[in-house]
Formats: sequence, structure tokens, C-alpha cells
Amino acid sequence: MEDKTVKDGWSMLMKFGSEENIKKLQAGQLYMKNLKYYVDLEKTTDDEDVGDKYDGQMVLQDVKINMYSVDTNEFIAQFDAPEASMNLGYLECPVFCMFMYDYRNHVEEHLEGDILTVRYQFTEEQLECMPNFGDAVLVVKNGNEFVNRVKNGLLKAGYGFTRDHVQYHGFNNIEHLKQVQKDNSRIAFWKREKYSYQQEYRFLVHDFVDDHLSVDIGDISDITDIVKTEELLNTYIEVQFKVKPIEE
Repeated sequence: MEDKTVKDGWSMLMKFGSEENIKKLQAGQLYMKNLKYYVDLEKTTDDEDVGDKYDGQMVLQDVKINMYSVDTNEFIAQFDAPEASMNLGYLECPVFCMFMYDYRNHVEEHLEGDILTVRYQFTEEQLECMPNFGDAVLVVKNGNEFVNRVKNGLLKAGYGFTRDHVQYHGFNNIEHLKQVQKDNSRIAFWKREKYSYQQEYRFLVHDFVDDHLSVDIGDISDITDIVKTEELLNTYIEVQFKVKPIEE
């Protein structure tokens, strides 16, 4: 059996947004913008926090493009591209994005007797950037139940979807390239390293919309709380559990 690591441990889903929109979500309205919205947001407003001009696209650096004759394979010309992006056809797919508070927020742990206390806290970059996403946060108290209600709501409405953590990459990352080559839809679950502070967890709907999709998932006030962003960011969380002594 593989050893468990801190990455397999405790986590909590959160959704940052305006108080108005967060209340609508708690009442059951799952509102999803398509990936093109986030691309256009940075292009038109220079918003590099919520917006991302390369979201849902393959981006490569230092690309050399060679041109050959089809008939003779004769080399014709070469073009150098400092940066190149490719649209793989998912920009009109809607996504629902959340923040996952987890091992990446781990600060320290303390063992007293058989009780291990693990402390989690927002990073300096998160303290600076997350207020840009809105003045309120939906804190999910039961992650499994929340995911089930989103899944059931989407399936009831007739939508197929994929859900997963977003991974973050530098340019020309081989794992990124291999994943997307094997399954093009994985392009929605990779973002540039500069966005790693967002610690995203996403639902990608396998359908196209001009702007957004709204799906009823039912009231979720029983498994969520709404907190002010400023208040939440000024907290830390301690998780305690019993541990077994190491047998020699």
C-alpha cells in the first residue's frame, strides 16, 4: 500500500465572489461563465487576477515553425515565435471555479501526547490577491455533499462534465503537453504558474454557451456558510486528530 502524504489530507472548498452572487449560489443558483469570458476579461481590462488571456488554451514559448513542400519535403522557410497559443475548442465551455484550502496552506504542526495539531493559513500572495474576487466567500462545510449536489444538478439538467484540481505549469512543461495531447479537455485544468495561488478546483461542462450557464442545484445553506472576505482572510485553521505511536 502506498504511504499517505499531506496531499491526501484535509481540505476545504471555498467560493469567492460578490455578496449578491454568493447568496444566489447558496440559494441554489450555480452560475458558470465560459472560458472565453476569462480570456476576454484580461484582454479588455488588464485584470490578471480573475482574467487570464490564456485560459483553456495551449501556450508554448520559443517556438520554431518549419515549412516544407508537401510533394518533395523540401525545406522552404522557418519562422521563430517567442510565444504561441492554440485554441483547442473549449473556450465556449462553461466552468465553475472554486478555491481549495488544503496542504498548500499548511504552516506548521505540533504533537502533544497522541494529539497532532496542524495549522493552515492563507499565504501572503492570497492575502493580497483574493480580495479582488469579491467581498464574500461561500465556505463549504461538507465537500462531498456539495460535489454531489453540483453533480446531480448538472446531470438532471442534461449536462456532461469533468471535475478536477487545476494544475499549474511553466511554459513548455512536458507533463502539461502529454496530458493535453492524450485528452484535449485537460486544457481546462492547466493554468500558468502565476495563478497557482488560486488553488482552483473546477467543474467543466462539456457543452457550448455564448456567455454563461445557470443550473439549479437546490438550496445548500445546510452545508455552507457565508463569510466576509476580509474576515476570512484574517483567520487560520487548526485541525486536530489522534495519531498512533510508531511501533519499533
